[in-house]
Amino acid sequence: MGTEKNDASVAPIPAPPVTLAVPGPPVPAGAGVAFMPVSAQGKKRMKLIGILVGVLVVLVIAGVVAIKVVNSSRTPEAEVRKYLDLLAAGKASAATAMVDPGVPNNQHTFLTDDAMASATSLLVVEDVVADSDGDSDMCSVTATLSVDGQRFTRTFTVVADDPAMGVLDNWKVKDSLAVELNVDAEGYTQFTIGGVTADIPSKSFSGREGSYVVYPGVYTVTPVAPSEYADSNPETVAVLDDGFGGNGSTVSLKATYNTKLIAAAQAAGQQAVDSCTSIPGNQSSSCPFAIQSDAVTEVSGAMPKALGAESADQPTVFRATVIFTATYSNKYYMAGTRDVDAKVEIRAQLDDDKVLKMDKDGKPEFTVDFLR
Repeated sequence: MGTEKNDASVAPIPAPPVTLAVPGPPVPAGAGVAFMPVSAQGKKRMKLIGILVGVLVVLVIAGVVAIKVVNSSRTPEAEVRKYLDLLAAGKASAATAMVDPGVPNNQHTFLTDDAMASATSLLVVEDVVADSDGDSDMCSVTATLSVDGQRFTRTFTVVADDPAMGVLDNWKVKDSLAVELNVDAEGYTQFTIGGVTADIPSKSFSGREGSYVVYPGVYTVTPVAPSEYADSNPETVAVLDDGFGGNGSTVSLKATYNTKLIAAAQAAGQQAVDSCTSIPGNQSSSCPFAIQSDAVTEVSGAMPKALGAESADQPTVFRATVIFTATYSNKYYMAGTRDVDAKVEIRAQLDDDKVLKMDKDGKPEFTVDFLR
């Protein structure tokens, strides 16, 4: 067995071949991992992305600047000026839509373009200044204004409103420039401003003059004559008070009467004279005492042709002298014919608002008395 182990005829098992390493290019000391070179298409894509990012940055900056520029003109002061400019241009409806006048809709009668179009002078805006920088949600703005050369100031409260599109400043003016106009009327039940008509409340019910609302200006207030016997005399009033402080402008309308009322008064007086010149109508207690006697057998008389109102304060009261000619029998030892002078007072009847009372035929009612 030992001879077989040392037998030279047995061939050895060969070892695997060894591959020799091929030396690579030298690597500099401290160098990192090498990247593959970027292709031309990749470089183009990266350049495009860079351009888009730059454009986006520019647009964002431009948008921020634009918003700041726009908001610089959307200030409390600008909002007040916008409102006042509408009133200065006579655009009442637009002004009312912008700022609530603070009164019920049924009191908007004269807050109209038609009413403002009749004004002989409208609001002039002289200056508008904010009392603060508007950084807070509330700001006061003071305006210097004038109407027909008369200057006044008004301070408006302006509050921040919801921003437009989420970024644009919005402001709301809280104070209206609507002004109280009081109409103190005597002898009228209606009046007009610029063709717009309003009723005058009965003083017997309210006990005071009518109160209305208008925008600042110089207006012509024209009463509506309630009958053909009254005239319609317009009055001009400058409305410029700065709010509802009880100091609103007041216009007084007092009825004046024409010759038709004088003629009606003369006719009423003549009717009373005719009654007293009849027999036995002369014995009525309303006739002059001197001709009330049953000894009067004949009497005549007539109203004077000229008749006028007692005074400007009593335009519906008329007084005159009537001369009666009476013939007496000798029943009471005063026989003969003589003249009897009598003062007659003719008074038109007025209602509680001093408006002429009319009979069923549409004629004025009078009382006629012979004064003793």
